Amino acid sequence: MLSRTISRGPDDSRILNTGNGFLGFNRLAIMGLTPEGMQPFTLGGNAVVCNGELYRFRKMKERLIEKGYTFMSGSDCEILLPLYEEYGIDMFRFLDAEFALVLYDAERQEYIAARDPIGIRPLYFGRDEKGIPVFASEPKNLMGVCERTDA
Repeated sequence: MLSRTISRGPDDSRILNTGNGFLGFNRLAIMGLTPEGMQPFTLGGNAVVCNGELYRFRKMKERLIEKGYTFMSGSDCEILLPLYEEYGIDMFRFLDAEFALVLYDAERQEYIAARDPIGIRPLYFGRDEKGIPVFASEPKNLMGVCERTDA
């Protein structure tokens, strides 16, 4: 599935097994150009992949550093898991961003899929033959896995 969009993220690819599913990411390095900026990001068992741009993230990052969080990269999306730890799903109220993301909550053993309110960054979903939800940033990632996809 991930190889179908390698052209969108030719710099690196990674798949993380959460124990309850997989998160995959093809990287186009724009921010946080070091290897530490590669996704999925993990924190305390939680994990996230995000296709997006978080505006004014540096100010939020400074506040999170004041709360004791440390960061390994200059990537804007690295702030998502600390925001989730602090605010849960209310974190989305604080984002001025265009994004599509899938976040794994290890404690609840649940996935949260979200995108910006107007869908600048699309998020497609479908179900595989076992009925398991599958998400992707392009429908071609879901072809052959899901009979039908939605945005």
